[in-house]
Amino acid sequence: MTRGPAGPPTPLLWLYLQVVGLVGAVGVVVGSMFFHGNRPLAQPYREAALRCIRAYDVDLSKPAEFDATRTMQYLTCMSDPARVQGLVMLTGGVLVLAGLALIVALTPVVDRWRLRRHRLASPVAGAEQRFAELCDRQGLHGLHGRHRPALFVAGPSVRQAFTTVRPGGRPLVVLPAAVAVAYRDPARFDPVMQHELAHVQGRDVRWVSAVRGLLWLVVPAVAVASVSEIRAVGLPEITVVTAIRALVLVLVSALLRALVLRLREHEADQQVSRSGDATALVRLLEAAAATRPQHPGWLRRLFARHPTPQRRAAALRAGQRVSVDGPLQAAVTGAVAAIVAGAAAPAALTLAFDRDLSVLSAALVGVLLGFGLTPALHRRALTGAPSRRWLPIVAAAAGLAVGGFVFPTGTASAGTSFPTGTNSLGVSLWGAILSALAGMVAGTACTVLAGLAARRGPDRFTRLRRGLTYLAAAATVTAICWPLPRLAPGLEWPVSIRTWLVYALPDAPWPWLGLALPTAVVALIGWRRLATRAVLSVVAVTGLIGASLASAQALTHPPATLDAAVALLQQRGWICTLAGWAALVVLAVGRGDPGVGRALVAGAGVAALTGTSQFVHQVVSSRTVDATLLRLYVGVPVIWWFYLAVLTTPILIGLSALAGRFGQRPGPIGQPARRDGTRARVWQVLAPVTAALLVGAAALVGLPGGPVLLPTATPATTAPAVVGVPSPTTVAPSANASPGTPAGADPGRVLTAAEAGAAASAVRAKLPAFWKPEPQQQDTGESRSVVKPAACRQLATDDFLRRITPDKRVDEIRGFATRKSPSSISGSTVIVIVTSYAHPVPDTLIDEAEAARAACTRFTATTPGGSPVRFTVSAQPTPQVGEESWRVRYDLASGSGSSKITGTTLYSLVRLGHNLVVVQLTAIAEPPDEAVFEAAVSSTVAALSR
Repeated sequence: MTRGPAGPPTPLLWLYLQVVGLVGAVGVVVGSMFFHGNRPLAQPYREAALRCIRAYDVDLSKPAEFDATRTMQYLTCMSDPARVQGLVMLTGGVLVLAGLALIVALTPVVDRWRLRRHRLASPVAGAEQRFAELCDRQGLHGLHGRHRPALFVAGPSVRQAFTTVRPGGRPLVVLPAAVAVAYRDPARFDPVMQHELAHVQGRDVRWVSAVRGLLWLVVPAVAVASVSEIRAVGLPEITVVTAIRALVLVLVSALLRALVLRLREHEADQQVSRSGDATALVRLLEAAAATRPQHPGWLRRLFARHPTPQRRAAALRAGQRVSVDGPLQAAVTGAVAAIVAGAAAPAALTLAFDRDLSVLSAALVGVLLGFGLTPALHRRALTGAPSRRWLPIVAAAAGLAVGGFVFPTGTASAGTSFPTGTNSLGVSLWGAILSALAGMVAGTACTVLAGLAARRGPDRFTRLRRGLTYLAAAATVTAICWPLPRLAPGLEWPVSIRTWLVYALPDAPWPWLGLALPTAVVALIGWRRLATRAVLSVVAVTGLIGASLASAQALTHPPATLDAAVALLQQRGWICTLAGWAALVVLAVGRGDPGVGRALVAGAGVAALTGTSQFVHQVVSSRTVDATLLRLYVGVPVIWWFYLAVLTTPILIGLSALAGRFGQRPGPIGQPARRDGTRARVWQVLAPVTAALLVGAAALVGLPGGPVLLPTATPATTAPAVVGVPSPTTVAPSANASPGTPAGADPGRVLTAAEAGAAASAVRAKLPAFWKPEPQQQDTGESRSVVKPAACRQLATDDFLRRITPDKRVDEIRGFATRKSPSSISGSTVIVIVTSYAHPVPDTLIDEAEAARAACTRFTATTPGGSPVRFTVSAQPTPQVGEESWRVRYDLASGSGSSKITGTTLYSLVRLGHNLVVVQLTAIAEPPDEAVFEAAVSSTVAALSR
């Protein structure tokens, strides 16, 4: 029996949203490649970053040196270079999305060209007439006007019916000739046509070409980027983490593509079933399965674009809606959300370097999970099979973990490879762990909301209620994921993370989005079902105990100092938070499903009520009222409670599942639930007692309150220090004293260790602020470097100094290095060595050094296990200091092509009586600072006279 026309099929817009997001993320990552390695835009960006770091003397990797003023000046300095990087990354995303749009636009043209070769010589009039009748039957649901499809009967070479669009946008149903000639048999012709018409009704025929072309964009992009990376650094230098990232990106794209295409077929089958022709379609599928009885392997099923006839027939026989609520869909959604967020985070950071746009990545995760995962969970709940509700939650967490590993959000350093991210396995694993935890919590929140929405019976507000539920889920997930970038470096900066959790987290506006969770629960359940006697008793007891304990803490521990007042404020806030958490635990575990939703509302109410009591207490005692007090005493406990509650909810659901309550099918909201009178009465007595014990124990065991003050530092000068260099041409050299220095001690005397150390450290006062001390060790052993040609070994290893080593009495070495950018190898190091000998330094030493230099113009030095370094030697003007001096320059290079590294070493010897001064400045990937080198030589020689 054929029923009337069914409504339109469920739209799959959320899955197409994931496709667009994934393609855009790949484009953003491709855009970031121009700032990696030695690519065109990388060097200017690194130079700009280095200038800003040195200008304001900041090191963002060391929180102990954090200074708010200098950090803001650095961010302002970097805003323009970073904005250029962000625009390039955004352009990459736009261009790849334009490629996807081009595929969508060209697919109809290509299909039309391919179909010209398969057109039948004569049309099948009866098939076209029957096709028109079926379209008229479905006309009320989208098959009219420009959306009314045309029929194309293909020749024998086409064996499968499919739907495409013509260049003008009108749908086109392609039908094999074998099916078209069977138009007189409704059991064979109608199910096939209705299946294809269901695709047309879904209004996604054009967009499905974007899904089919997903790999046409992702695979070439990853391949080109990987080849570029291999050419840049060499195949042996590609890390395992980088290779895994590229592979996971392709696999996620292939899984998403297969998932969307399989789901379209299931949705079209369900549309046929709703029209009443499921029996005929099942028979056709069973006949097709009989011709192909072998089952494909699990790997082929995983990436198959079309479900097997056996699977389609089984779904239709089950008589229930097949949805994308399985673990695979949840895992793919989680992975796509994490990848999109990980690509968006650096783009947002660079576009607004001096502002905080971190909420953008969290909002993307919220949209993709709220509008991608929650509809699937809602559809799953409607099937009447609520068993294993934890499986999609775990799968979503696993997907987010994979995406967090591919694109770790909030890492301290910029990406150095494709896909962008850190090459540190530890940081990647930490990002995966945080993402998995966020996925577990976010999946649980989506599950609670989806389950409650499914329990509401259908009415005229069903569609609106469902949309608001998805929106609430998106807002809740955004609030959950927003702290992730701050927690990502938590292993490295535990003190700063604790400070941020205590102070900055409650002060931000985005955590307040989490209140959408209890608000949506109230809207879905209703006040009458929430305000039961057991719930009110738990709220009253926990609220009274929490307020009493917080007030008692304030009365018994009056603060005498500012630190004590801050500690007391935190303790009172934690007591209020724990009171709300206790109400959540008691009601969720004791009441079962839907007790978790009811418990969330009750817990939020207790936290707000106890916080309000402390606000009133403070107003009465201090006789002052302002918005700051309201935020501190009411807002802070509510925000802390929200994060504590969402972290606890997965455990509570697990406990409910173990107790056998969460797996039971709940009755619809609006109908009286069956109650066990004895159990209810017992619980009304035990619930307040349990709540009291939890609040009391949590408060008495220990309160985490305490002054956690933000680190402060005296702002340094905002401009780089100027190096003062004495002019070597204004004072003639002297045999007994350094030129330009006041008369004092004999600089050629035998020095003590303290005097030699002071002389070696004298350059510190002449260096800019971004030069920092760097420990150095004197090389006392035989050099193991292989030098070619051998004639250059004396110069390369300073062998002319070794013959006077036994006469050494004092040897002091000091080193200083510039601040380095995390994404750059550029940097300079200056080393000063002051050596004092028992006898005067031989006057032939400088001649031996010059002879070694004259005998060697270039050489190659290779350390064991290292790469060869090529040196070019050139003479330099002699410094006019000391009794005699000598200077040489080494231009060095290592590697080749885009991975070539260059540098310069300036080397000088100064002889004064019993003392020898050695100054060496090495600059890597930047020009040497001559002023610093000359200042090091002159200040060290001058210090010998003090």
